Amino acid sequence: MTLLEQINAEIEQLNAEIASLQDNTEAKVDKVKRGRGRPPVVEDKEFITMWNAATEQGKNLQQVAVDLGIAPASASVRASLLRKKGNNLNQFRRGRRKKA
Repeated sequence: MTLLEQINAEIEQLNAEIASLQDNTEAKVDKVKRGRGRPPVVEDKEFITMWNAATEQGKNLQQVAVDLGIAPASASVRASLLRKKGNNLNQFRRGRRKKA
């Protein structure tokens, strides 16, 4: 084997190694990138279904927040932001409940 053939064989071997390394890095890049900020405790779809079910059952904001495991203010703000995005969320009745 001449020197030129040896060099070409080494080049082919290195190119094969580079290709295998690129395939591995591409597989790692395919992962979904997270968005900015902290991930939500409850997903949007689950939040919407629980919120609408609570309004139909006559619950109040505090009860929904406890069920979701978040603060009442956070639940209220999240509902208003989801409404702004175009989701259909019911609203709780306003004012104080009458005594029985």
